Amino acid sequence: MKIIIAILLWSLISFSPSFAQSLVKGIVLDRETKQPIHGATVYINNSSSATSSAKDGSFQLSQKVIRNQELIISNIGYDPASITINNTNYDKVTVFLNRKITTLDEVTVIPFEKDGWTKWGKYFTEVFIGTSKFALKTKIINPEAIRFRYNKSSKTLTVIAHEPIQIDNKELGYYISYDLISFRSSFSENTIQFEGFSYFKDYKRVIKKMKQNRKTAYKFSMMRFIRSTYRHEWSKDGYEVRELIKKQNMERKAAHERLMAITNLVNKSYEGNWSTFYILQSKIKQDTVTKYRNIMRQPEYYDVLGKHYKEADLETGNMDNDLKEIKHDNYLYIWNKNEPIDSDYFQYHNAYDESTRLKLTGDLSISINEMGNYSPSTEWLMEGFFAWYSKVGNLLPFDYNENN
Repeated sequence: MKIIIAILLWSLISFSPSFAQSLVKGIVLDRETKQPIHGATVYINNSSSATSSAKDGSFQLSQKVIRNQELIISNIGYDPASITINNTNYDKVTVFLNRKITTLDEVTVIPFEKDGWTKWGKYFTEVFIGTSKFALKTKIINPEAIRFRYNKSSKTLTVIAHEPIQIDNKELGYYISYDLISFRSSFSENTIQFEGFSYFKDYKRVIKKMKQNRKTAYKFSMMRFIRSTYRHEWSKDGYEVRELIKKQNMERKAAHERLMAITNLVNKSYEGNWSTFYILQSKIKQDTVTKYRNIMRQPEYYDVLGKHYKEADLETGNMDNDLKEIKHDNYLYIWNKNEPIDSDYFQYHNAYDESTRLKLTGDLSISINEMGNYSPSTEWLMEGFFAWYSKVGNLLPFDYNENN
């Protein structure tokens, strides 16, 4: 399974000790009427820092960090808005929200599933929340807000939510509010892509077990790998990173071409009847077709490991606001020799090893910061362990302190 996750990773947040705690201030207005919006949720993306707007639409948010953060404003009936705040605009933020445009099911080409949650709820929960031991005890509180649309011709599932998805993570001790921006699962391409905004709220009582579970979640997280990359601590943290080249399986390619030619012949000349095909001609035997089909079970590409990387090998230079820019041509092969992988990964994912493969989908570089964030998040294609583990049921806010 290949996955692109922009979940909770939409913006780059740059934390700097040179900025003391400040007060983010602003006002939330309806774009059409210019009237204040009361009760809108205002939060720093993927953090535990949030507030709500007053009757006059104003808000104040005490926030330690003010440089290059994404401020999210969300309210039921409106599309969420995002604004990048920094040390020049944090105390005078004006936000206009657009009302959601609701398309009636009756006039859409492909309507929403009437019993969508019954049909798709289990699948959506597994790929969105996850299947790890923490995810299995994480619950979506308002499934009625989630709608499903399946395109049979393209074998694509899209999901929308009319309000923020409310999530209760009992193992990590968080309530999570998630504004789903998009969700697409292509069964023909075997890919999943989803993105959105979220904020975390601690349980009133975070017990010792929850704190320990958070440490465990962090230990296996993509966040930890990004922080380790930024700090040049791969060796200390146990990461081994190598170049990985995908080599096409030429035997499988040849078998596929031959099998497609035979299938086209059967469909065109024998009306798709394989039994008639085997009876009326003798050149192509059934055993030959079976052989080709067995070869098609082989992987389309083989993984060939190349050189070992150091952190500096990926860096193309430093950017403003304490960001680093990284880029690589082929896949990155990542595994951690110090940490035994969660056994649930092999049970649910049918995995053959403990590694992660990362591939840049375009020609862009990735910007990272010391808190474990990266952008643009949709440019990194994940395969392997991180693709399985980087789900809502295992994620931590970017203000999580691993030393706490």
